[in-house]
Amino acid sequence: MNCRKCHKTIPDESRFCLYCGAEQAPKNAPKNRGSGQGTAIKRGSTWTAIWTEETYIGEDGKLKQRRKTKGGFKTKTAALAFAASPHQDKPQAPTLRSYWTGYKNSDYKDLSQSKQTAYAIAWSRLEVLAARNMDELGISDLQDCIDNATSTFYPARDMKAVLSHLFKRAVAEGHARTNLAEYIRLPKLEEKEMEPFTEEELRKLWDAYGAGDSFIGYILLMIYSGMMPGELFGLKKNMINWETHEIVGCGLKTKKRKETPIIFPAMIEPVLRDLVDQSKSRVDYVLCLNRDTFYGKWHETLNRVGIPDRAPYSCRHTTATALALGNNAPSVIQEVMRHTKFTTTQRYIHPTNESAHAAVDALSKGREQEKEPESAVETC
Repeated sequence: MNCRKCHKTIPDESRFCLYCGAEQAPKNAPKNRGSGQGTAIKRGSTWTAIWTEETYIGEDGKLKQRRKTKGGFKTKTAALAFAASPHQDKPQAPTLRSYWTGYKNSDYKDLSQSKQTAYAIAWSRLEVLAARNMDELGISDLQDCIDNATSTFYPARDMKAVLSHLFKRAVAEGHARTNLAEYIRLPKLEEKEMEPFTEEELRKLWDAYGAGDSFIGYILLMIYSGMMPGELFGLKKNMINWETHEIVGCGLKTKKRKETPIIFPAMIEPVLRDLVDQSKSRVDYVLCLNRDTFYGKWHETLNRVGIPDRAPYSCRHTTATALALGNNAPSVIQEVMRHTKFTTTQRYIHPTNESAHAAVDALSKGREQEKEPESAVETC
């Protein structure tokens, strides 16, 4: 064989080179430490132990590791010994991630699709705490995580709800003393008053649609049917019954909205047919835009038409307000809006000062008409 250093030929059984004296170590020396026992590196005059704290499957389906270190060891042997068994004196509580995995494989599956999506987003915001052991987390850790992730009420509420579910499990198994999520403070809820479209704004929308602005067709469909934005995203061509002017299958959130057909008037049928005809979806969706693109075009369109910017949910508020001002029975309005309770419907009705005056004037005319016969009798 050849010397591993000077490459001169030496006897195969030689342990040392006859020429340069180099030791001839085997090419593949057997490992004297098993896998998963950590490693050690030298930093300055001391050694640092490195070990795998947690191995888990990430949201992307790939195997991931979280590694920890501890320095200050005088020898490599001491660092390796610690890396092989860093927690031998203290049993570790499960991590927040382990409880999320358990929750996701059980009660999480019973949630609605929209709630699952909301909680999945909330968990992605809690990832910075995922590897922490449950018995190490404090109220300040949870509060800081939420404060840094969002400044608005609803996302923070979802994060708190997820943490509450996980802590309840930890408490039940003895790995947490109490549900710390109960002490989280949420941002103040600042709900903006929805403004329905006015008659003048509706005329602007119809004029722009007639001039060829096809995107406005989606706005008109939501206004004249009470359809929610999320329902528009889920609308497919085969859900439309042209004979009965009903849409079935894209209702969201509540059982009432899922089971009750969305009714559209005859006047909006040509608009809906145009939207169906222009759709190029390979899976028959009527709307061929993702959410970001849709909302971008929504705000851009209102600005172009000369209408003050407002949220797409204003369409649904316009529906309820128009039905109320049309003197429709509360039960009819509730059915069109597909609400379980009329108290919910009432939040969607926004009578203006002008409509209030018109209502009072109508009452006055009614009273005058009732008095006319009496005056006629007196005259006779």
